[in-house]
Amino acid sequence: MKKPGKPSKAQCSKEVRRILLKYQADLAQMHFSANGRSTYLSGKLIKNSGEEFKPEELLMLAQELVSHGSIKSELDNWYLGIDRIYYIGKKDDKKAA
Repeated sequence: MKKPGKPSKAQCSKEVRRILLKYQADLAQMHFSANGRSTYLSGKLIKNSGEEFKPEELLMLAQELVSHGSIKSELDNWYLGIDRIYYIGKKDDKKAA
């Protein structure tokens, strides 16, 4: 039986989705899951417009996600953690940006 006050996995996923959409993340380019203890992100984290995020935006995003547990990030273009955020895209992408 579920403990009162503890959000379900579905509720955690819904809240993480809301946070990602708040920052205009393109959910078609990434996968996420959340269970209340951690949030897992994989794929490519970009905006709906196709633009890359600014590190400051991702810092705020990470701070909101941490309220749902630790962040496990296996993104193709960013390392996202509460202590560090940095771009890990291809070198050619950096030169073009």
